[in-house]
Amino acid sequence: MPAHLLEINDEALGRPDRHLEKAARPWQLLARCSDASPDSCLLLQQLVFLARQNKADGRAALAALDKLIQVAAKGMPLENFYDKKQSHELHTFHYKGQRRVIWRLRKNDIRLAFYYAEGRVIFLADAFPKRQDKLTAAEKTRLEEEVRIYIDAESEGQLQVLS
Repeated sequence: MPAHLLEINDEALGRPDRHLEKAARPWQLLARCSDASPDSCLLLQQLVFLARQNKADGRAALAALDKLIQVAAKGMPLENFYDKKQSHELHTFHYKGQRRVIWRLRKNDIRLAFYYAEGRVIFLADAFPKRQDKLTAAEKTRLEEEVRIYIDAESEGQLQVLS
């Protein structure tokens, strides 16, 4: 089954006028869409939901994503730009015989969950407010499912980046 993906960049955030200088090998930020339309990007829908629920959360999520876009353009390891409190392993699970690691970036109470995929790809799995330390079982399940969908589509050659 194909996984429709949207590249998360300034254009996806409605800022086509900002042109970041990109390194020779930048990271590509991708998020899943529910169908072949960029308007169905689940991550962007989550950002809108966060902003409607709590303006401070919405601003924090947008600021975190904005910084990540800038960092990704540089192509260097994320650890060069974030300390251990801002970015570290969020959750691990085993799938298809391998240990899978979901990482997180933190900005205030917002967590951007991501997975390092093959090639220079960062798959953005979720954005959510986190006001306690531990993930709930539902959050773990949701994160694992997003990463599994990506891995399965990747292994089947079914990743479709929308333009």
